[in-house]
Amino acid sequence: MPSVEQLSDQLGSSDQAKVYQAKRALAEQTSAAGAPGKDKERAELAASLAKIVAATRPKSGQDKTPVAAYSAKVRGEICRALAAVGGDMETPALKQALADFESREMARFALDRMTCQAATDALAEAAIQAVGAEFRVGVVNALGRRSGSGVVDALKKCAADADPHVRLAAAEALANHADASADELLVAAEKQPGDRAALRMSKARIRLAETLVRAGQQEAGKKIYQAVAQSNAEGPQKKAAQQALSQLG
Repeated sequence: MPSVEQLSDQLGSSDQAKVYQAKRALAEQTSAAGAPGKDKERAELAASLAKIVAATRPKSGQDKTPVAAYSAKVRGEICRALAAVGGDMETPALKQALADFESREMARFALDRMTCQAATDALAEAAIQAVGAEFRVGVVNALGRRSGSGVVDALKKCAADADPHVRLAAAEALANHADASADELLVAAEKQPGDRAALRMSKARIRLAETLVRAGQQEAGKKIYQAVAQSNAEGPQKKAAQQALSQLG
């Protein structure tokens, strides 16, 4: 069985047949290590994958500043594999990759699919501190699908961000979390000009109310439904709020 290092070298080949073979072999190793009862194998493979993601070499010439040892293409494939087997111990390598413009999207991809708290913390930090609105929106959307400490606080900070796209995405993501205080941020974002903010936020407020009701916070949910029903929201959202109120009684 080829090692992760050998497969990484093969992934960087200009021969597409070799690249394909390396991808298949890597997928097979990842699948085998992810099977039940294979904790030791999974941990060993994950550690080897993380080592490739974090590997550096000195720049050529007189500038010896460390740079990534493998190409962005190779690191992307390794991050894809880490998404299936990585955990707390591998998160630092992916967090390092988040700071690299060439590899950060696949690092985000991996962290999004890992369930450990360390991955959640890395995403929360990136949502607040990363550069580039489009990338941050992707991270915010990932947080909207997660639970765990720090998620709601990070989304609330992003919902007050200077960038309008980040603000709206964070406000929408907050609707997936049973925090009634988030409605204030959705109302504020609703007043944002352009990008159909009012429609997006009225839909998000309906989702937040649903989330609260499902979490047992019926009164908080009813309060939001009532506010939407009495607002200038578009017809479908007002109708949805009115129907929910009638069902809740």
